[in-house]
Amino acid sequence: MHLSKGIISFFFIVTKGKLAKSTQKHPKSNTSAAPTKPANPVTARGTTELLYNKTLEPEYPVLPHVFEDQSKPLSNSDQKLKRFIITYKKGNAPILPLSASILGGSTKNNFIVVETSPEMAFLLNDTDKAYVEEDVLYSFMDPIPPIIAMEDATNHSIGVQHSRLLDMLIEPEIVPYGIEMVNASRVSAARIKNRKVCIIDTGYTYDHEDLPKSQITGYSGPLNSFANWKEDGHGHGTNVAGIIAALKNDIGVVGIHPAENMSLHIIRIFNDEAKQAWASDVIASVQECVDVGSNVINMSLGRHGGGKGALQTEIDAYKKFLNEDNVIVVAAAGNTGDNTFWYPAAYDDVIGVAGVAADKERGYYSCHNSKVDIAAPGSNIFSTWKYGGYQYSTGTSMAAPHVAGVAALVWSHFKEISAVEIKKSLFSSAEDLGSQGRDDFFGHGLVNAKAAYDILAQGDSDGRGSYRNDRDFRFKFGKKNRGCWFLKWTTDRWLRKNNDIYQAMKSLNSKCFRKGIDGDFVYERCKKSCFTI
Repeated sequence: MHLSKGIISFFFIVTKGKLAKSTQKHPKSNTSAAPTKPANPVTARGTTELLYNKTLEPEYPVLPHVFEDQSKPLSNSDQKLKRFIITYKKGNAPILPLSASILGGSTKNNFIVVETSPEMAFLLNDTDKAYVEEDVLYSFMDPIPPIIAMEDATNHSIGVQHSRLLDMLIEPEIVPYGIEMVNASRVSAARIKNRKVCIIDTGYTYDHEDLPKSQITGYSGPLNSFANWKEDGHGHGTNVAGIIAALKNDIGVVGIHPAENMSLHIIRIFNDEAKQAWASDVIASVQECVDVGSNVINMSLGRHGGGKGALQTEIDAYKKFLNEDNVIVVAAAGNTGDNTFWYPAAYDDVIGVAGVAADKERGYYSCHNSKVDIAAPGSNIFSTWKYGGYQYSTGTSMAAPHVAGVAALVWSHFKEISAVEIKKSLFSSAEDLGSQGRDDFFGHGLVNAKAAYDILAQGDSDGRGSYRNDRDFRFKFGKKNRGCWFLKWTTDRWLRKNNDIYQAMKSLNSKCFRKGIDGDFVYERCKKSCFTI
């Protein structure tokens, strides 16, 4: 259900051995116009599709992950109230004690967020109806300071920044090197209006003359304390938006798809000081993007994986976003320059993006590990900034929107293809950098819009050779003629996209047989025409 709709959520609360029903309403939100801002515009309070508590101020301690040792409850000294995510089986919300304060949750991702004692959380976790994890904090991923970042430029002089800014007084419009490096200009943006990119960041400078306005929407509601998404006192969100969608209008810079009809949805999860946000709120923000029809989501935020590791709630959510909601989530791989895992980029169902410089060498700041999926320009990226200005920025935060933009651009030409297939095409078409094949520094390589488009035009998302006659293969299913894309999409849907393709085809045979279709015929034809053997 959408955040803009009022929702009544029911939970059963234990009170003195009896069950009492508690009913609360979720306030309505507005995805186009922002109400008057409260005194504290954006804080990391828990709130999504369920309930919220505007008076609860978040804490920012270093939090442990889950209860690793569940053999005994925690001691009395550890009984300080904390924030927990309770994930439950679909349609089966848990029974909560009266002492637990419900702060938020997500019905579509089957969790609620509560404030309770570790002891009570331990007891709730010790059931087969739910599992409990401590909510953790995400931080804004700061770009590398410009002076330091200039060391990573092709021209090692600090004067590069000043001279380039001076060029804007002479040249009417600049094409940043990253746009050409990813071959975005070689793919037409004529169909981009059928894709929507959601940016979860610090906001959007709506009155910037170099950014689109006509197809831009945003979220203002309890999730971000009704902050105005059309403002960005920090600048980072505006910088990311410019990389994706800065207009071709003879001023400033151009983005991956510089068209006024580009659709963006903005969620201002961080305030002007880029404070922290809870993991549960990040999931809720992604769900908001999904609910308004976004196809690609960009996030330049993260949390250090050391000590906390992956959360099962997040694993489940990002798996759902990709495989069930058909949405690609792109995230920055991290700016600490080491092999640390940064989440959500480190999740398998999220595209983790490393950064490279103008010479295609690895950015010294870019994290390198087994979860890096792909690389993109991230060093000294010139883009839009707050207050109508422009700025160079460096970091994997700048690399991620290059990939998000390319994903939307390529997908706009093949909208019938699934998010999984688009993801595969980006990986298989990437320009190999570093050691041969996938590596921890560049992932599958440098994202390449034209190469991804070409292999999809040939019907080959895996990059292993064209499918034969994939555009000609048709069979009757129900009252309609169906083709390869239908088989790939529905077959994967049936099996949650976790199985070998031949197992998937056997399942399809069975379903076709029950529908009165010759299953073996479909199986053999599909092997020869729709999938690489």
